[in-house]
Amino acid sequence: MKKVAFKLFGGENPESVLAKRIKIFVLIGIVFVVLNKLTLSRFGPLPNFEIILPTLVVIGSFSLYSGENKFWRCLTRYFGIVALISIFLVDLYFWGFHPIYAFTWSGFAICWGLGMFKKLSMFGRYQSLLYHTMLRVAISILVFDIFTAFGWWMLTSSALSLSTLLAVFLAQVPFTLYHFSSLIFVPPLVGLAKVLAKVPVKIPVAVGVRTKVMRREMA
Repeated sequence: MKKVAFKLFGGENPESVLAKRIKIFVLIGIVFVVLNKLTLSRFGPLPNFEIILPTLVVIGSFSLYSGENKFWRCLTRYFGIVALISIFLVDLYFWGFHPIYAFTWSGFAICWGLGMFKKLSMFGRYQSLLYHTMLRVAISILVFDIFTAFGWWMLTSSALSLSTLLAVFLAQVPFTLYHFSSLIFVPPLVGLAKVLAKVPVKIPVAVGVRTKVMRREMA
């Protein structure tokens, strides 16, 4: 078990340990997105209760260092694109193409962009990181729901008028309120980032040489 733990979380120096942990963080995010599409989005307890959007925004908000390997640098930098491709493939394979997907997929991309607007450091205070990521996810939920509701109006309304658009937005309100329940995933995601960022660093400690010499002379 110790060898496995070292391979997953250890390294020759703090920099390599941090890079390895960030890789794990990004992979966990992709797994969350795929599992959500397979389970929670279809069989969840509430409409729009999902972890995809919080994961995209939270991971997109952090400045991630994954070492000098080009593959991992691209994966961490373009995490949102990889996650969106995963969503795209799962949707097409299991449920086929639906016109509304054009708005949900692009809506997720917009939210990922909102998360990346200003990068945050994983070494910041938990309370500050939680405040900023919660705010970004909340704004992203509003943007996503307004955008997809507009798309639903474009695709389904027989009469594209202001009154029908307002009716769609009013009908969307309960689903948006349910969608805000997804904010529950933000604290553990930020907490996971903080835990993985706690890399032990060896600090040299000054030793009183004179004190040692005096003790030897006294002996």
